[in-house]
Amino acid sequence: MTDQVFIVLRTLGDVPEPVGAWFDHAEAARIARDLGAGHFVAPVPMVPPGVGLVAQVFRCRAVVRDGEVSVPEDPAPLKGAARLVLGSADMPGERVVVDEQAAALEAAVHGRPVFFVEAFAVTGDRARELAVERAEALARGDS
Repeated sequence: MTDQVFIVLRTLGDVPEPVGAWFDHAEAARIARDLGAGHFVAPVPMVPPGVGLVAQVFRCRAVVRDGEVSVPEDPAPLKGAARLVLGSADMPGERVVVDEQAAALEAAVHGRPVFFVEAFAVTGDRARELAVERAEALARGDS
């Protein structure tokens, strides 16, 4: 048994089209070469039954105005950010970002401190939790 197969792909348009899959790289390369221009080989992992899940990345925004935290919209999945996870190392990480430029602009225009927080996580609930946690810290004056 092998841990990967070699797919021969044809690129006639914008999206490569699979032609076939081989266990032997040399054989797949020969097939692609014999088929000619526009054909190439790509290794693809073999995934046993029960392994693999699709991880989505959700974004949640929180705003701090006058010391009050709000979440103006429900967390939403990022388009195009879903990926196949074959092991825990492939799981997307969590991230929290404070938009300093938007905060500076808001302060310059309206004369009051406002913070914009975006959090990213693999579930909407976790993204909301991260965004609110960071926003509450900013509302308390923690940096």
